[in-house]
Formats: sequence, structure tokens, C-alpha cells
Amino acid sequence: MDKAIDEQGIRHLACGSRFLGAGGGGNSYALELLAIQVIRDMGPVPLLSAFELGDMEWVIPVGIMGSPTILSEKILSGRELIQAIRILESEKGISAGAVAGLEIGGMNAITPVLAAALSRLPLLDGDGMGRAFPELQMTTYHSFGIQAAPFIMVNEQGAIHRMTGISNWEVEHQARRKVTEMGGWAAFAGYPMPGLEVREVIIQQTFSLAKRLGEAVSLAKEDVDRVMEALVRTFENSIYGCPYKLMEGKVVNLERDIIGGLLNGALVVEGTGIHVGEQLKILFKNEYLLAGHGEQPLAMVPDLICVLDADTGYPIMIEELENHRKVWVLAIPAPSLVRDAKMLEVVGPACFGVASGFTPIEQLLIREGGETHHVPFGY
Repeated sequence: MDKAIDEQGIRHLACGSRFLGAGGGGNSYALELLAIQVIRDMGPVPLLSAFELGDMEWVIPVGIMGSPTILSEKILSGRELIQAIRILESEKGISAGAVAGLEIGGMNAITPVLAAALSRLPLLDGDGMGRAFPELQMTTYHSFGIQAAPFIMVNEQGAIHRMTGISNWEVEHQARRKVTEMGGWAAFAGYPMPGLEVREVIIQQTFSLAKRLGEAVSLAKEDVDRVMEALVRTFENSIYGCPYKLMEGKVVNLERDIIGGLLNGALVVEGTGIHVGEQLKILFKNEYLLAGHGEQPLAMVPDLICVLDADTGYPIMIEELENHRKVWVLAIPAPSLVRDAKMLEVVGPACFGVASGFTPIEQLLIREGGETHHVPFGY
């Protein structure tokens, strides 16, 4: 396992986490630059396995929530994260031994590194989503019994909002309302847990995986075939499954709208090459949720759906989509913990209204007939 994240490690982590964001998670570029500067000043961040924690050593997950656009205008300094951690420690009567992530997609893959560097604490190599999801309860932490409260929010002006003694669902609802009042974004700390519980609920080694993934992709030199080789090599040796290629083509229809603060819509990809004559429709709500031919689904949440630029192989975030853009569509089986029945209660396709129940991509493609162009890549 990688033992630390240095300046170059931040760049690789930011790159790799875009693949794990499933089209969402927010643009992390500004946070990447900030984290690089902090690590330059403070030194590399130690990366700690959950098995290296003492049973009663406390871990505090951190992140940011709200509008990425507003965050780009009112930039995080990092002090907000540290203040949230310190207030939570005081509320809970504990002292943090490590920082953890809530999700590993996009911006919130970088914020825990920044918090760890500034607090001089190690970063736990794991998170609670294994990808990006839009809501605070959509985590293995919640699904396996960890309380989100005390949950602390801090904005760039130092305004503080504390939530104690309420359910995880109420934390999400209250935080979603409060973040607007706080100016559009806030840093947060919540889901405190001791090492004994961490080992039961965390999706392990996701930070080191994202870092390795970014490093492998950077060596591919923006060539889609080499990027695919890098993805296969990396995912084959991970808790995720091997990528499947669902479609190669171009975007011919795109619909996007903001509903309830989330980016909702759909895109249609018209196939080229061996996919000529096919169309693939992808539904999204902040992240890509379901891909299918007509009424036949090929991949669905919580498995990861990625749309890549057909030239560079780099992931295209939902807000970056454009009509006529040439793309590859991939699906990556999620870790087994994310597919657990308890987790599916909060992140399964029924939670997003796109299907009544979850079927793993491996089974969906067998149902469709197991065409050769849908088998996992084998470079």
C-alpha cells in the first residue's frame, strides 16, 4: 500500500478520482492546487490502513458540500475543515487520531488530504461511498449503523452550524437547507467512529487505488486505448471489477436541468464502429445512474458508469457534456460492500427512481446476450 501522499500524489489522486466520480463529484482543480501548496509547506500526508488503527482511536470523516460554482468564487482556505474537526472533537469529547473521506469522487477526494495535512493527522485509506453520491446518508457509514451527528458545518466566513441528537436522514435534510443560508457551500465533519467500527464499515484502500489509477492514466499520454489498458491493469488488482465497454459513439441528444439542487437529465449516444445502428441512453442525477438500450438496462447505480473522451480517454463530467462529442461509455462493477443489501437501501436504483431493483452489470450483459463487445476488456 502507498504510505503517503505527496505533491505528485495529489495530482494523481485528482485524476484517478474523476474516474470514480461517475460523472459527478465536482471539479477539484482549485482544491488540488491548494492541497499541493499545503503539502509543499507541511510535508506529505501519511496514508493509514484501517488495520493500523487502534480499536478506540477516533476517525473523523470530512468534506465539503454545496455548489462547486460558488466554491470556485469563494474559495476554501482549509481552515474551515480544521475548525469543523475541532468543534466535533469538543462536542463528542474525543481527540481525532486520523481523518477519513466521505466519498472518493471529485472534490471530496481532495478535501480529506487537505484536512490531514493542515491538522498533521494521517489520512485513512478508505471512504464511505467508493464513488460519488449526492447525499450525506448515501454511505456505508450510515448503512452499517454509524451516526452522522455530531455533524458540524463551517463556511468561509467562520459561520458555524451544529447538528446533534438527530437522525442521519435529518442531518442530510437540515444540512441541505442550511448550506444555502451559509452562502452556497460549507466544510463539514461528521460520522465520528472508533477504529473498531471503522474496520467494519469503510470501503478500504480507495485513496491508494485512485492514486495508482491517476498515475497509470498519466503515463497513457492522453491516448484512449492506452488509458483503457491502464484502467484494466489497475482495476484488476482492486476491490472493483474489471471495466466493461458499453458503447463507442457520439452524443446526439442531451437534456439537463437543475431540479431540487441536483443536475438531472439524460443523454443519448449513437454508436460507431462495431456499435453502428445502436443507441445508448444514460440517465443522470448529479452522477450517471443508468445506461441501457431502449428498455433493456446494461448498467445501473451503484455500479459506476463513466463517459470518456474518445481521443484522450479522460472522464467527462456531466456539466462538461456537449452534443456531437465523441465518447466511450464504460461501466465498472462497484465494490461488494457498496452492493450489499443494506447499502442498496440508500443507493440502489430505486432510490433514484431509475429501476425497481439492482442487477449487477455482469448479469445484465448476460441477459442481453453476452455480445463479445460487452465482455470485460482484456489487454
